[in-house]
Amino acid sequence: MNGIINFLKPPGISSARAINRIKKRWNWKKVGHVGTLDPMAAGVLPLCVGKATKVASFLLLEDKTYWGEIFLGQERDTDDAYGQVLTEFPVDCSSLEVEEELKRFRGLITQIPPRVSAIKVRGERAYRRTRRGEDFEIPSRQVQVFALHPLEINPPRVRFWIHCSRGTYIRSIARDLGQALGTGGYLNFLIRTSTGPFGLKDSISWEEMETKKLEEFLQSPDLALKHIPFLIIDEGGREKVQFGQTLNPEDFLNPPGEKADYFRLYDRDQNFLALCRPEEDGYHPFKVFI
Repeated sequence: MNGIINFLKPPGISSARAINRIKKRWNWKKVGHVGTLDPMAAGVLPLCVGKATKVASFLLLEDKTYWGEIFLGQERDTDDAYGQVLTEFPVDCSSLEVEEELKRFRGLITQIPPRVSAIKVRGERAYRRTRRGEDFEIPSRQVQVFALHPLEINPPRVRFWIHCSRGTYIRSIARDLGQALGTGGYLNFLIRTSTGPFGLKDSISWEEMETKKLEEFLQSPDLALKHIPFLIIDEGGREKVQFGQTLNPEDFLNPPGEKADYFRLYDRDQNFLALCRPEEDGYHPFKVFI
């Protein structure tokens, strides 16, 4: 079984536990998620099943969008609602002050991931080092926030929508906003509304998966690759793809008319076959799905 599930992860469960539950239910051996969601967060979590795991590296590069709420007045050790309170502060800032500070978190920004996170520090997850009480530093990173819109500002609550690049920690934005305002802050809830082409309205919950047939929610791997140009090959080309052989221009029914790093390959019946890349001696299939 091969395909992508636009899974609606509920809050209160880790991404890894969600995958394990699905693997056991359908007896799938190869399932991977694209972009971890924290246990407290809910929303879109694309799952790649079987050969569809080959497109995971492309999906990981996709932008993401979220709805969320920041709560001012406390610092917590996890930077979210699941953590222990470290310090409490009075919240005496105005809505205008909050809106002004939010502007700092748009564009190319530098942030430090939370200490309780899955990021690796010297080869080990940061949350494991934190649980052992180790003293360590997490390197800062640059991420891109394409849009950050306040939906409702009513201190201590700040509700927002954000469109950001991969690797952006929304918990870090909540923490840093609180520090900038002098009130402390943590992420109270978070819902991922999209990952690339996968959106919230088309996602499927565990309960819905239990009542539907697999073909109703298992989507073709090429859904994650629509931004890549495509080529159609003849029967001879299809055989070459099956054996990983290099394709020549005469194998195509629509010769490439543009330059690209990769191409999607289909047969004349519109079945998705593979990804290929141009090389000096032809077009080489490097991710095959048949």
